[in-house]
Amino acid sequence: MQNYEKINTVCLFALTFMAVAFVLALTKTVMIPFTLSVFLYLILTPFMKWVQTRFKLARWLALSITLFIFVTLIVVVTWLISGSIDSFIQGIDQYKDRVDNLSAAAEVKLKDLGFDLSTFSPGESAQITPLLPTLKKVTTSMLGILSNSVLVIIFSLFLITGESVHGSQNETIIKVKNSIAKYVFTKLVISLATGILSYIVFLAFDIELASMFAILTVLLNFIPNIGSIIAVLLPIPVVILQYTFGWQFFAILILLSVFQILIGNVLEPKVMGKSMGLHPVAILLSLTFWGFIWGIPGMFLSVPIMAAMKIVFESYEFTRPLAGVMEGKLD
Repeated sequence: MQNYEKINTVCLFALTFMAVAFVLALTKTVMIPFTLSVFLYLILTPFMKWVQTRFKLARWLALSITLFIFVTLIVVVTWLISGSIDSFIQGIDQYKDRVDNLSAAAEVKLKDLGFDLSTFSPGESAQITPLLPTLKKVTTSMLGILSNSVLVIIFSLFLITGESVHGSQNETIIKVKNSIAKYVFTKLVISLATGILSYIVFLAFDIELASMFAILTVLLNFIPNIGSIIAVLLPIPVVILQYTFGWQFFAILILLSVFQILIGNVLEPKVMGKSMGLHPVAILLSLTFWGFIWGIPGMFLSVPIMAAMKIVFESYEFTRPLAGVMEGKLD
């Protein structure tokens, strides 16, 4: 009888999990900005309280200053990205010429190796290379992010203003807020350090789209495991177009890789420690699941969501074994 009840409970839990996943995927247009606003609220609230206490300001004035700083940062980031894209568009004809030259050189090398490329001419490469469509997609994505940012700010404003002066007294909620705020703040500082070092490398070698690549490096470092790899590989096509496979290409690749390895594998574990209490396999599964449900935003949010779920699971006896599995305790 007890075995039957356990099987029944597991089946109900599995069905509930699938139903929740389906609803989250169906409502991602609203849920993604709302979830982002929750994490933003967890970051902005401590800063707002610090400003209020430090300068002895009224709550509404501290909130206004916090939102002003946040909106200013968004405007600056958008301006930097727009400027990078604009400079790239202005030099697009030069990039087409470089693609032609690279294709011609590659064709000569391959012919020397015995490959017949008579059906493919270098001049066609510039037409095949989807520069303009790609830029259009990038621009559309940036506009989408900007529109979502407005929605996120609105959600965050309501969350902050709706919070009571004394805050929640629920122990689980306090633990979730402190854990996620600590993770996001620490990860932000580490990602900013990586982005600044990468930006210095881009400026030193005069790489096109330097500002955009540096900002993307900061953002991609929030994606566990694969984000740092993508951040290193993302500027490589532009580097090849500028310097082909000269010494600059290898220098940039080595420097970016060294920064990611040192900061991601040496500095970050020492700073963050085991504050999230998640097993690497659990993080990888979370990355896969939330990436499937919500795409790239889900990858950014995968670790904080898993950490919050683990804390909630630990608060109830029935779900405590799941928290142990997420931490890697299988016995």
